[in-house]
Amino acid sequence: MRNIAFIILIFLCFIILISCRNHQANDLRLIHIESLLEERPDSAWSLLQSISDLSSMSDADKAYYALLMTAATDKNNQSLLSCDTLLDAALLYYGDKDKEKAVALLYKGRLYSEMNDPKSAIEYSLKALDILQYYPEDVKYRRLIYGALGLWYVDCKLYDKALETLNQSLRYSFSSKDSSIAYGNISNAYFMKNSRDSTIIYQLKAINYAETFMDSAYICSVWHNMSVYHASFENLDSALIYAKKAIQGLPYGSHSYDTYCYNLGELYLRIEQYDSARFYLNQCVRYKPNMKYWALSCLEAMHDNYKSAYYYLDSCVTIEDSLRLVDKVSEIQHLVYKHQTEMKVQEEKSILRFNFFKIITCIIIFLLVLIIFYQYRFSKKEKETALTKQELCHAKKRLYDMKRRINENESAISLLREKADKYGTEIVERENLIMELKNEAFALRFWLFKNTRIFKKIEHLQKQEVSNKKERKVMSVVEHEDLKNIVFEIFADYISSLKKQYPRLTDDDMLLLCLQKMEFSSLTIALCFGYSDTSTINQRKSRLKSKMS
Repeated sequence: MRNIAFIILIFLCFIILISCRNHQANDLRLIHIESLLEERPDSAWSLLQSISDLSSMSDADKAYYALLMTAATDKNNQSLLSCDTLLDAALLYYGDKDKEKAVALLYKGRLYSEMNDPKSAIEYSLKALDILQYYPEDVKYRRLIYGALGLWYVDCKLYDKALETLNQSLRYSFSSKDSSIAYGNISNAYFMKNSRDSTIIYQLKAINYAETFMDSAYICSVWHNMSVYHASFENLDSALIYAKKAIQGLPYGSHSYDTYCYNLGELYLRIEQYDSARFYLNQCVRYKPNMKYWALSCLEAMHDNYKSAYYYLDSCVTIEDSLRLVDKVSEIQHLVYKHQTEMKVQEEKSILRFNFFKIITCIIIFLLVLIIFYQYRFSKKEKETALTKQELCHAKKRLYDMKRRINENESAISLLREKADKYGTEIVERENLIMELKNEAFALRFWLFKNTRIFKKIEHLQKQEVSNKKERKVMSVVEHEDLKNIVFEIFADYISSLKKQYPRLTDDDMLLLCLQKMEFSSLTIALCFGYSDTSTINQRKSRLKSKMS
C-alpha cells in the first residue's frame, strides 16, 4: 500500500509539473513596449513590427506579443483582421481563469464587430466579463468591454440593454476622458432611440468632461457629434455653432478634417448659404466623395449651372460604381481571408493534438518504467525478507537443539555426580561440552541480536568520531528500553541463570553484564545507558562486583 501511495504521489507531482505553465513574459523588449502603449501607441506598434525572432520566443512571450500587437493595432485605428491568428494563439495559450484571456476575448469581439458580426462580438465580450469576475479589482477592461457591448447593442437596436450596459461603463470611468467617452456613447444610444432631450443632455456632459483635459482632437470630435445631433433634430443654428467650433479647433489635413468640412458644407446648404456650402464641400477630399458630388450637383442645379451639375452628377455615379466594385472585391477578400484563417486554426489544432498525444505517451511510458522499477525493488525486498526469516527459523531450531542437549547433559552430570568416584573423567568431559554448547548458543543469540534494528543504532554510536564528549550522541530513554527488551528476549536463558545465581542484580545490572558478554567496549556500553563518558559505568561495574561476591 505504501508503494502504491508513493507511485500515485509521484504521478500527481508529474502531472502538476506538466500542467502548470508560467504565464509571465520574460522578454524585456515586450515589457518596454507595454510601457509605451498608452502614451505612444504609434511607437509601440512600430517596435512590435520590427521584432522578427518570434520563433525563438517562449510560449508565454508569444502570447504576450499577440496581445500587445493587437492592442497597438487597435490604438492606431488599424484593422484587427491581421491579428486574428495572433488572437487565436493567445486564446489557446491562456487558461480559462487568466486575465490575459479576457483581454484576448475583448479584442476578438472587436474583430468580429469589424467583420459586421455583432452577435459573435457580444458573445466573446460576455465570456471576457465572466473571466473578469475573478478579478474584482479590474476597472480598465470592464470599462472597455461594457462600452463596446453598449455600442453593439445599439447596432442590434437593443437600446434599453445598451443604455444599461453603457451606464455600467460609466460606473468604471474615473478619468475625465473616460467619463466623456461614456457620456458620449450614452448620448448616441439615446440619439438612435430618437430621444431628443436625453441626447442633448448627455452630449453636453460629454463636452463638459472633454473640455477639462488637453486633447484638442477629441474635443473637436465631441463638438462635431453635438452638431450632428442638433442637425438631425432641426436645430440648425446650434448645429452650425458646434460645427464651426469643431472645424476651427482642428488643423487642416487632420484625419477628421474632411468629415467636419462635409458636415459644415451640408449645414450651409440647408440654410441656403450656397457660397459657404460650395467652399466647404470642395474642401472634402476623402470623406464621402459620392455624397459631396451629389450635394454640389444639387447646388449647381439650383443656380442653373447645368453643365457643372452634370459634371458633379457624373462624378457621383462613377464613384458609386467603383464603391460597389470595391465592396464586392472586399467581400471576396474577406471570404478568402476567412478560409485561410480557418485553415490556420485547423493546423494549430492538429499540432496541439499531436503535442498532447506526445505528452500522454511520455506520461504513460514514465509511469510504466516507475511501476517496473518499484515492482523490482519490492520483489527484491520480499526475497531478502523471506531469506532472513528462513535463517532466523534455522537459528532458532539450532538454539532449541542446543538447549535440549544442555539439559540432557546437565541431567547426566547430576547422575554422574552421584557416582563421582567412578565417572569423574566423564563428568569433566561433559562439563566442557556443556560450556562449549553454552558458548555456541550465546554466539548464535549474538548473531540474532546483530539482525535487530537496535544493533544498527549501537553500531552508529560506535562509529562516532567526536573529540568533545559533550558532542557525543547517546541512546534516548525510549531506545534504552527497546534495547533492554530485545536483549532480555534473545538472551532469556542467560538472564534467567543470572537471576537464579545473583538475585540482588537489577535489570540494568543484567543488561550491562549481557553487553559485556558481547564484548562491547566500556564507552559503547556507556552510550547505550545514556552517558557520554565511562565514569558512571566504571562505578556501576564496581558495585556489580560487590553484589556478585
